[in-house]
Amino acid sequence: MSKTLLMAVAVALGLSGCVSVNTNFPTPLREDLTYNWNVVGVEATAPHTLTTTDRNGQAPNVDIIWYGDGPGDVYAQVEGVIEEALQAAADRMQTSIKGSRNVILRAEVTQFHSLTPRARGNIGGIHNTDLILTVVDANTREVLAGPAAIEADLKAYGGAAARESEARGETMRSRIVERVSLVVAEYLGVPIAEVEVGSVRMLGR
Repeated sequence: MSKTLLMAVAVALGLSGCVSVNTNFPTPLREDLTYNWNVVGVEATAPHTLTTTDRNGQAPNVDIIWYGDGPGDVYAQVEGVIEEALQAAADRMQTSIKGSRNVILRAEVTQFHSLTPRARGNIGGIHNTDLILTVVDANTREVLAGPAAIEADLKAYGGAAARESEARGETMRSRIVERVSLVVAEYLGVPIAEVEVGSVRMLGR
């Protein structure tokens, strides 16, 4: 390992330490509950009580870090990312289930801590994505499932690995959408998701 890389790792450890890449969700919903569902809408909120910053550090200690959509309202951008993920999860669900009870998937973001340009330019880290998912009847607003706490973390590439990922068309956004959609689909009882609860230790917030 080069001296430069050793220094980068040391700085990252000093700023963020070793944490877990977490995949957590409640027991998947039973088919006898979901068989008649037809997802007709997705909604995501990123409350402005969540902290964020423009500081380009290795791992700023805030709730939201997101540079994947360029300059703009990061709260609205994060909501867009999560809604895309929820819709992808719903599409997976609809391949095998399409009932007559219209439902809406709602998510409240509790953490969306991706990479700063600095972190993406060197050793990477973790895309931390935490949310509270609720399924409601589209007509009556009756809560049918949840609130369910879901963690859908993902290893975040840095340096050459990040550049190679981008060259393959795998952006930070597309990777996060895919990961969150798989974890949400697993909670919704979609067997094709095949996501397991667990943690992996590595550098991150």
